[in-house]
Amino acid sequence: MFTIAAIALVLLSAILSVAFPLATYTLTLATFGLTHVLTELHYVENRFSQRLINRLRISISQLLLIIISLRSLQVFGLIPTWVSIPLELSCVIGLVILVIPILVKKDWRLGILGTVLAVGIALGIFYSPTLTLLLFAVLHNLTPVGFIAEKLRGSNRDRALLACIIVFILIPLLILSGIPYKLLSSLNLVKWEFSLLPVGGIEAHLGVFVPKQLHNQIIAIHAFSAAVFLQSMHYAVVIGVLPTWEDSKQSRTNNSIFIGYPRKYFTWFIILFSTLLFIGFTIAFNNARAVYGIVAAVHAWVEIPILLLALAIPDTSH
Repeated sequence: MFTIAAIALVLLSAILSVAFPLATYTLTLATFGLTHVLTELHYVENRFSQRLINRLRISISQLLLIIISLRSLQVFGLIPTWVSIPLELSCVIGLVILVIPILVKKDWRLGILGTVLAVGIALGIFYSPTLTLLLFAVLHNLTPVGFIAEKLRGSNRDRALLACIIVFILIPLLILSGIPYKLLSSLNLVKWEFSLLPVGGIEAHLGVFVPKQLHNQIIAIHAFSAAVFLQSMHYAVVIGVLPTWEDSKQSRTNNSIFIGYPRKYFTWFIILFSTLLFIGFTIAFNNARAVYGIVAAVHAWVEIPILLLALAIPDTSH
């Protein structure tokens, strides 16, 4: 039954992402955006915080606070994006550098991986900070694959990763090819500008996932639809799967990256703030998205060093 429901969800999400890309993007973001961020942060804390030494935990938290400050200053118009984005990405380099010594100690090849990533981000800052940030926004939707690979073992992991290849790689590539678009267009089912929320035209939102240089080309719609589908699948795994893997008995009040609460209280916390932000999205979508971006940046960037550390410090409970 679960498999049938999962397949139905994937197919429906793919169809909606192609047929109604703007509506799918805006409604899922407004409805599930904050819920998925808080759920993902809660999972990261529950799963990984006990593996971090205090000094590393404090250093990561400090860099995340700087990122929050930069995003907040940008939202309130106190610094321009051409200043805030390179500084934010520099903090991300710092997050990677923090874990490189641990990676090297475990395996020199992991150290090379961390170093290459840090250098790659630095080159991205030099050539195009905005494009680098956009690239990470898209790639972040693949992080559930990392969580799945870190959590599962044996045949369960093999089956799950095979499903991930289909959902997170093959289907987005199919959408990017334009074939589903042509099929649905032939049935007169594609409505680019349709939206259930007052968000303006799709051209105002393409830049979330698509480089500005491509906005006037048809591939922009296909790329946007593929990214919307990826984001929907990201939400589905984070909200529908990760909470079932959490250890409800593990204390999250000490040695934490974030402020942790037991799941039963945290669920009400999520409902309250997600509802408030959803109302904000219905009133002023762009403003609410900017505020959401502050929290979203934290959950996106912290997972880079966390997943790198997971390679060096695997879970020993299996």
